[in-house]
Amino acid sequence: MAAGVTLLDAVELNWDFNGCFSLPQQIGLFDERPQSWNNAMSVYMVSSVEGHVVTNVSLGHGTLPAGWEAGVGSKGPHCLWPWAGAGDYNEIHAYNCLKIQPTWMEDVGSKINKLRIGDLALAGTHNAGAWKFNTEISSVSRDSFVLCQDRSIWGQLVHGIRYFDFRIAYYEFYQNVEDRYWLNHNLIRVRPLVPLLKEIRAFLDATNEVIFLDAHHFPLGFYQPDGAPIREVHAGLLEIVQRELGPHLAPANEFGTGVGTKGPTLQTLIDADKRLLFSYVDNSIVLQNSWLWPILPHLWANTNSPTELFQYLDGAIAASPQPTARSPLFSAMAQTTPSVLDILFLRGSLRENADDVNRNVSARLASRWRTRANIISTDFFLGNDVVDLSIMISVERASRL
Repeated sequence: MAAGVTLLDAVELNWDFNGCFSLPQQIGLFDERPQSWNNAMSVYMVSSVEGHVVTNVSLGHGTLPAGWEAGVGSKGPHCLWPWAGAGDYNEIHAYNCLKIQPTWMEDVGSKINKLRIGDLALAGTHNAGAWKFNTEISSVSRDSFVLCQDRSIWGQLVHGIRYFDFRIAYYEFYQNVEDRYWLNHNLIRVRPLVPLLKEIRAFLDATNEVIFLDAHHFPLGFYQPDGAPIREVHAGLLEIVQRELGPHLAPANEFGTGVGTKGPTLQTLIDADKRLLFSYVDNSIVLQNSWLWPILPHLWANTNSPTELFQYLDGAIAASPQPTARSPLFSAMAQTTPSVLDILFLRGSLRENADDVNRNVSARLASRWRTRANIISTDFFLGNDVVDLSIMISVERASRL
C-alpha cells in the first residue's frame, strides 16, 4: 500500500478480555482458522484488557460462504474471512471469525420464539438501499456522503440484518410505473426499488426468518408542495409491495396488539407464515390501509459528534419504548449525520464517521443498552458486532421469561 493511502475497508481487530483468567499477550489476523502464529498475516501486542487495532489489510468484497453467494445455502452460522486469534507468544488460546448468520432466528428459535417483537434485539441498517449506485449515469460503488452500506440487500440479509430502513422516492419520467420507485439518500437516486423487494422475497421464500421493512422517508414525488400526500403515488407503492411480498406480509390489523404493547411473538408470526412486517411513516396512509404497521420511533440525534450521539442515545434508549407508542418497535439510529458544511467542504465521509462510531456501538450494546435496546441501525454494519450481540441478547432476554 502506498504511503499516505488510507484503506476504506481496512480490517480492524477489536478485543474485550474482561472476565478472562489471564490477559493474552498478542492478537493476530489470519486468513483461515488460526492454528499457529506462523500462519498469521500480522500480529499485534496486547497491552490492555480492551482495545482495537486497524490493520493495513483490506476486507474486500469476497464471496458469501456455504452456497449463499449464488442463492440459498446451508443453514447456520458460517465463517468468512478474516479470522482473529489471541494467546501467548507460543500458543493461540482463542479465536473468532467474521460470520454470516443467514438463519439465526431459526437456529435459536427454540430459545427466542416466545419473545414479542418489541423485546427482541435486532441489527438494522440505516439507509439500507444506499449501498451502490445503479442509475443511468453511475454505477459507483462508493460515494463519500451518499452510500451508507457496502453490501447488497441480499448480503445484508445473509449476514443477519433483520431491519431495513428504506427511503423511497418517485420519479414520474419513467414510462413503466414500477420503474418510478427508487431508494434514495435524500434527493439522490441510488437503486431501483423492485429488484430489492425481489431479493427480500427470495430470502423469505427460502428461510423461516422474520423481516422488518420500514418505509421511513419519502424524499421526492410523494407529496404536493403544500405537504398533502399524492395518494395515487402512495397507492402505487403499496400495490407493488403487496405484489412482490404479499404472501409473507403480516397485516397489522391481524397481528397488532395495541398502543403501548410489545406486539406479537415470533412464534405467532412463524406459525401463520406471515414473516414480513411493513411499517409506514405516513399516518394518514396507515389509517386508510389497516394492514400497514404504524410509524416506529426513530431515535435520531441529528449530530455529527460521536460524543453527542452517544449521550443522546443513552438517554433515548433508556426512556424507550414510550407507553403511548403506536408501534411495538423502536430503532436507535446509531450513526452520526454530516452537517451541510461537512458536505460542502468534503470533511470526512460517511464511512469515516461510521468508523468513529461502530466499535463504540458494539461496546454500548454489550453494556449500557443491553437491557432495553430493540433495533440498532448502523452504517457499514460490518464495522460493528451488532448482529452477533443482538442474537446473544435476544437469547438472554428469552431465558428470563
